[in-house]
Amino acid sequence: MQKKLTRKEKIALQQQGGAAPSSRKQSTKAQASNVKLILGIFIGVIAFLLYSNTFGHWYVLDDWGLMPENTMVKKGFAGIGEIFQSSYRAGMNINDYQLYRPLSKAMFAMEWQFSPGNPALGHWMNVIWFAITCVVLFHVFSVFMKGNLLVPFITALLFAAHPLHTEVVANIKSRDEIMSLLFCLLTALWVYRYATLNKVSYLIAAGFAFFLALLSKESAITWLAVIPLILYFFSESETKYYVRSSVVLVFWTAVFLIIRRKILGNVDLPIPVVDNSLVAIDNILVQRANAISILGYYLKLFVLPLTLCSDGSFNTFPALSLFDWKVLVPFILFLAMAVFALLRFRKKDLLSFSILYFFITISIVSNVLILIGTNYGERLLFMPSLGFCLAVAVMFQRGFNYSLSESGFSSLSAFMKTAGRPVYVAVFIAFLFSLKTVARNADWKSDTTLFDHDLETVPNSTHMLFYRANHITAEEELLGLDSLKKKAVYDEAIKILSRAIEIYPGYADAYQRRGYIYYTENNYAKAEKDYLKALENNPTHPVTHNNYGNLLFNQRKYPEALEHFKLAAKYNPFYAHAINNMASVYGVYAEGQRELAAKDPANKDKYMVEANKLFQTAIGYFLQAIEVDPGYPDPYNLVSMTYRYIGDEANADKYAVLAKKVQKEKLEKQKRNNAKN
Repeated sequence: MQKKLTRKEKIALQQQGGAAPSSRKQSTKAQASNVKLILGIFIGVIAFLLYSNTFGHWYVLDDWGLMPENTMVKKGFAGIGEIFQSSYRAGMNINDYQLYRPLSKAMFAMEWQFSPGNPALGHWMNVIWFAITCVVLFHVFSVFMKGNLLVPFITALLFAAHPLHTEVVANIKSRDEIMSLLFCLLTALWVYRYATLNKVSYLIAAGFAFFLALLSKESAITWLAVIPLILYFFSESETKYYVRSSVVLVFWTAVFLIIRRKILGNVDLPIPVVDNSLVAIDNILVQRANAISILGYYLKLFVLPLTLCSDGSFNTFPALSLFDWKVLVPFILFLAMAVFALLRFRKKDLLSFSILYFFITISIVSNVLILIGTNYGERLLFMPSLGFCLAVAVMFQRGFNYSLSESGFSSLSAFMKTAGRPVYVAVFIAFLFSLKTVARNADWKSDTTLFDHDLETVPNSTHMLFYRANHITAEEELLGLDSLKKKAVYDEAIKILSRAIEIYPGYADAYQRRGYIYYTENNYAKAEKDYLKALENNPTHPVTHNNYGNLLFNQRKYPEALEHFKLAAKYNPFYAHAINNMASVYGVYAEGQRELAAKDPANKDKYMVEANKLFQTAIGYFLQAIEVDPGYPDPYNLVSMTYRYIGDEANADKYAVLAKKVQKEKLEKQKRNNAKN
């Protein structure tokens, strides 16, 4: 019986000019594949288990506007066409001319079709897609590194466990980040396959994958620079492969940008200071210096992710001077990293690749090159963090003198025997990361748990103050409270909002919400003052126009109210509340004509004709509101009453029944929400 050759004996035999029998080579290759499969499964299971405690979580933060409060998503399959023809936030009560990310939103619509009003499916899918991404990450880099498993394994393990990714995975809305990275990795793999195997089918697949990455999130465009970098560092491809792959990816980018431009138009809105505090800094050098200081804070979170928060807007990071140490230290550090990357570029040093990858992928969201809609966001680090994880893995490989040529292990035990020390250290770090990840996941259980925790972390964040006040005064949160408890909640919310306004006097949302609370308490004078202040700071805000219209309506100032309702619907055509309120004004006008008919019998017919016209106008708007948001009960009740006014009993009864059904579903949803909190 022929003795089985060890790995060292095979290498020695090859050096002497011999070779292991082909059957043995195939056996060794199969065994190596089994080891890779086991490691890949391990990574996928770890990624899945770490976030399994999010399955029972509710909708949180931006989830609301993209799922239970989004009129397009709630149409299920029927809304997908609209989703691909509109902006990312269309269907919400805000304007959006900047974002086009239809893929994840379409996924939400499909999930709503199968499980309406239940976030569990969304959380499950986020975790599953994240686990798949981690496995693909491991596979892709093991291919790039010619079968070496240590560096890809540590990279993927740290990526799976890093607490900075909790916002992306625990917040359903951030599916866009997960899908974008997944499709970018597949793009890179298939471009690499094309360049090494010269099969055009891989290039076609890469182009389509890249288009899907862009449809997931616009920042995928940075991979136009990452892909050539991958070919340079991990292959010996000829120039033609660089050119052909770049042409294909640029083509799909152009297609995406053309579609995006057609959907969004060419509206360039100013970035609110409250969203990005850097906008408030006039000096561009000081502005960019502060952006670098926040990048330095990001770098600290890569290493020590101890204090995490869901919002870092105005005024979490007060403006720093050009020569503040919080600016100078990160600047010097990043400069040193850049110099090292360039010096080691020609030697194809993997640390050089890691640094360059980080700089490229962080560039578009760093506020250093261009200002974006926020100055801080942990979700923005999801894609760039791959560079950090890879750099750590490479340093482990070098620190423990593990050769990159080590590959083709016959068993998992053989892999651990050779690579055990760096793996054990990496597993220990991943374990520490995991403790923080699991704990941070708990904060994302609901708006209540998230806002309570994060407000302690960032007490000067105007957004977080607003979120907290807005949440505790939401209709579903006040359900079942007596008048005294409601008054206490309103008083607390006013105090919180006043604090936000004190920090940033131009905060339109805070004025609007405080005005709404005053309106609810029948303090119309203070409410109107706040509404006008909100409109002064943001004249195109649909919610403010609608709420101010309600105040005017209750004061019987119907023409002024109608004007604001129309503005609300103009700035957001999917705003069912505003459309319903427009209908109500026309209904009041119609009733006025009926009263005139009763007072002036001689002209009764003229008044009744006009009344019927106005009732029909009202009915049209009520039905439009129902079409826009089928889960909103008010227009069902009101259109039923209106049909009864004009003698259409059949439709009156029809919509009365529907009103009861929708109202019942709304109450059940509110009870589920309260139970989750």
